[in-house]
Amino acid sequence: MAGIKGQAAVTDALFFLVIVMGLVSFLFFFTSQYGKTVGDYAVSSYASDYATSALKTVLYSSFSRNDYDLLEPEAEVDFLVAALKEDYASDKKIDYFRMEFTSAVDSVMRPARNSFDYFILIRIETSRTASLDPNNPNRQQAYVFPYFYLSRKEFTSVYDSTGVFVESVEVTDKNYFCEVTNQSDIDKFIVFVGAQGQAVSPISFPLISDNERSADEGSVQLVLWNSQNFTEEEETFVALTCTLTQQET
Repeated sequence: MAGIKGQAAVTDALFFLVIVMGLVSFLFFFTSQYGKTVGDYAVSSYASDYATSALKTVLYSSFSRNDYDLLEPEAEVDFLVAALKEDYASDKKIDYFRMEFTSAVDSVMRPARNSFDYFILIRIETSRTASLDPNNPNRQQAYVFPYFYLSRKEFTSVYDSTGVFVESVEVTDKNYFCEVTNQSDIDKFIVFVGAQGQAVSPISFPLISDNERSADEGSVQLVLWNSQNFTEEEETFVALTCTLTQQET
């Protein structure tokens, strides 16, 4: 009888131990996941706020039309977005003031450059009816992208003489102009990199016409993501049809 009671006590103790271990494991998992979730939310919130502020700053920035410094009295100062609209109105392209706009974007994004890669694009609706109808087979061709600038970092491991251990990692900043033609290719790339923050602002581009006043409606989009080490052969990146314009190590 005493042996049966002792066996029952041991069994109860084992069940109690299993329950305690289960609770401890659950609490540990919950705590670790909660910390990760809070951390991801903080990064995403920061990236979203930064993207919104950066886009506003770029669109409201000024530049000198006569190549003088903005602080010099001789400088002919104008809003950069006005220059973009003027550039687009002539031939529906953004090429004359492309570098001025790119320089403004690089300057605004410099404080976050070590943490995020990014792209900024201008999207023009060629057919508003087609763009709003999800069942329209031409929906993806309802946009054109006269400006698409992408900046990313590429990481290269430097090994020791044995070729086994990594001594250091070289980081190369690469900047591209892209000629994407399909909205779905952009969406796939955003999913691939895992956008941490993005901001969109509507914009209207007046057109030069002898008969009537018209304008193309569109938007400016800025997307940020954590730097990722993918190659230029990555399928979603290749689909963007990007051309390297500058790289710095």
